[in-house]
Amino acid sequence: MASRGKLRELPLRLSLAGGSAFLPAMLLLSAAVARQPAQAVPAKGRAAASHRPRAGATVPPAGRRRAALPPQAEAITVQGATLGADGVNGRAPGGGLIRPQTAPKARSTISQDYIAKQAPAQNAYNLVKMAPGVVVANTDPAGHEKSALSMRGLTQDEIANVYEGMPLSSVGGYNLDLAWVIDTENIGSISVQPGSAGLDSPAINGSGGLFSLSMRDPSRTFGGLADVGAGSRDYTRQFFRVDTGEWGHSGIRSFISVSNQHDSFYRGPGQESFQHVDFKVLKEWDENNRIALIGGFMRGLAGNEPYWNTTMANWRRYGWSNQLARYYDPGTQNTDYWKLNWLHSRTYNIVAPMHFKAGRVSFDFTPYTAYNDKVYGSGTDLNNDLYYGNQFVTGMVIPGQHPGTTSGIAESYSSLNEMRGGFSARTVVDLGANKPFIGYWYDYDNATDLTGFTGVYQDGSPYTPWGYLSKTLRMPDGRPYYTTDYSDITQTNALYAGDTLSLLQGRFVAEGGMRVTMINRDATQRLPGLPYKYGLNELQLLPQLGAHYQIDRNWQVFAGVATGAKAPPDSYLISTLNPNTGQYAYRGNAAVKQEYSISEEAGLRYDGTLLVGSLTYFHYNFTNRQISTYGYLGNEQIAENLNGGGQTSDGFDAEIGTRPIHHFRPYVSAQYLHSTIDNNIRAGDDYLPTKGKTAINSPEWTTSLGIDWDNGTFFWNYGLIYFSKQYSTFMNDEALPSLVTMNLTVGARLPKTGWLGRRTSSVFKSPEIMLWINNLADTKAYSAINSPRLNARTTRGIFGTQIAGQAPTYNTLSHFYAIVTFRTGF
Repeated sequence: MASRGKLRELPLRLSLAGGSAFLPAMLLLSAAVARQPAQAVPAKGRAAASHRPRAGATVPPAGRRRAALPPQAEAITVQGATLGADGVNGRAPGGGLIRPQTAPKARSTISQDYIAKQAPAQNAYNLVKMAPGVVVANTDPAGHEKSALSMRGLTQDEIANVYEGMPLSSVGGYNLDLAWVIDTENIGSISVQPGSAGLDSPAINGSGGLFSLSMRDPSRTFGGLADVGAGSRDYTRQFFRVDTGEWGHSGIRSFISVSNQHDSFYRGPGQESFQHVDFKVLKEWDENNRIALIGGFMRGLAGNEPYWNTTMANWRRYGWSNQLARYYDPGTQNTDYWKLNWLHSRTYNIVAPMHFKAGRVSFDFTPYTAYNDKVYGSGTDLNNDLYYGNQFVTGMVIPGQHPGTTSGIAESYSSLNEMRGGFSARTVVDLGANKPFIGYWYDYDNATDLTGFTGVYQDGSPYTPWGYLSKTLRMPDGRPYYTTDYSDITQTNALYAGDTLSLLQGRFVAEGGMRVTMINRDATQRLPGLPYKYGLNELQLLPQLGAHYQIDRNWQVFAGVATGAKAPPDSYLISTLNPNTGQYAYRGNAAVKQEYSISEEAGLRYDGTLLVGSLTYFHYNFTNRQISTYGYLGNEQIAENLNGGGQTSDGFDAEIGTRPIHHFRPYVSAQYLHSTIDNNIRAGDDYLPTKGKTAINSPEWTTSLGIDWDNGTFFWNYGLIYFSKQYSTFMNDEALPSLVTMNLTVGARLPKTGWLGRRTSSVFKSPEIMLWINNLADTKAYSAINSPRLNARTTRGIFGTQIAGQAPTYNTLSHFYAIVTFRTGF
């Protein structure tokens, strides 16, 4: 196994699907393209860029300080020609990894200048991995398997995830498959806001911050974008987008895109396949009045993850050889055959954000709807005599079972069917110095969870990979046999109000308010022996206050205090029975207290002609810290939860990036975090001595370095990320080692010929070819904590009890992986 955080030197071998070396071809291509003049940005424009204020900025009269930009001005538009059809302009600070901010909270924004230089397969979590304090561990370089995200030591189930004003995280378990929401080519920008979500954030789990995602606007002229890619592990991808331009003189413009991706599992046998459609229709009257209709549809087949989550003991024994089986043996009936361990999914997300302004009153209204149909499968050995709830059932016949046998192989499938809808509304009244606002959010979520079984054909494939009722295992009386069967209806009502105060000609801006969130859960458990109905009402009271002051043209200070909360997920409340004994495997608890946080921040920002940067100090206090983890019931992975009690965190984070310096735009970020557990944690009838221990998932240091170089013809982009060790147990007796990873992009814009590369308005639609490399040093290591535990070793409790340890599990880092993408506009 590679040393923890140490890199070993390797020749730069770019091994693609066919195994051929790609570097010589890139060098020859570069030599050929070098003879072509750079056409993207006129020399005059480039020279002026480093000596003038950024585009869109207002230059105050001499001797007068500029006013602070209003919050809505953060989406800065850079004038002048772009370098290609992907939106790259070559001028964004830090290569697109930093943007000037004015919010009274720490915030980082990633723009197209960085997004377009990563592999299109990457999901949005992977695109923010360079931001300060953000740790992203992707188990799949092809982008479609789940990524693990944390900010300032707080994991993604504590982070509000929002897409164009609609919530993304499920209200049942806060799960999220981000790659299935939007294709990377259609992302406009991504922002991360550690610390707390906003008053208007449509989420009930924002105790640790906010992750927000937006879609690009359709072009004002007809055109489009196409890209094709190929790479390691049989990776192929095709993407095609058409922008209609304005429909006559109606003010309506739109685009629609389709994509298709196929690859093999990043480790071991198996195949993945995804098809995706995105669209956006936009009607604008002026900059203050617009309506959009945004949608996305996805169908996918992916690998399940039981062999990507491993204990340290298994990792030391098997390393990357711990993987699914390539072939099925009818004699041994091996349950680890890859066709028995995968995921089928069908989803859609539709949202219609609207903004209107009449006189002094502005109004935002965002209705949305979403649907998820997901089936997780895993091979298992099944007995014919089992408990249905607490009722013993005998004589069941597994489909495809040999006559006379009492057990056999089956596929266990867990099916989630979720329908969601709601809306958010906000009104602001401009009274001059004061801008009072009021808002309301309503959300309805109806989810059904089933765990059943189906038979296995002689070739090892399941009878029904989608969990169809007609092919599920049934009891002798004809009823389907389930080990989980419940539905949950969750309704959320949130009301908030506040005021924005602007003084000293806009140099001082303060904003504060209060949010009241009411959550009602109504669940039905259909297995005999479990309570049939339970209801739960939760209340969140969340005040916030923050301000910023523009010292002069370049310097700004900000500070704020905010509260956050995370409602307990369904897995706290739902009981589980063991099908082998009929006894409780997990007893739900409707009295679980919600997680609550109080955070304070204070920071300094600089926005100059050359540098953009920020430095932030933060402090947190948590009560009833909820820790989500996973366990197994037989071969089925089930959610488990731990109450981490109180927690205190202190630290600082910083980021700085430059505007172009001889085509270079470097970026650096860093975070120091000191996070401790405030109390001893209950374990059975005793307590573990955890007070004063370091909190889990909390690396003391995280740093990143990004370097972007782009002269209009050639470009390259390098990223290096480091995080120190993270404890995976509350007793600090096991830890995820420190890790260094590196990624690299190299590309060239090709000569413009025919309809490929024509100039439209100020946009050069250059064809380009790009090579992206994941895990450049091919480091073999863990990448994230999957399932934390109280203690890994047997520990004596406060009252003398010997408390047995449990092994945490980890996600493993993906191999060296290379993808070549050819892209062109038209």
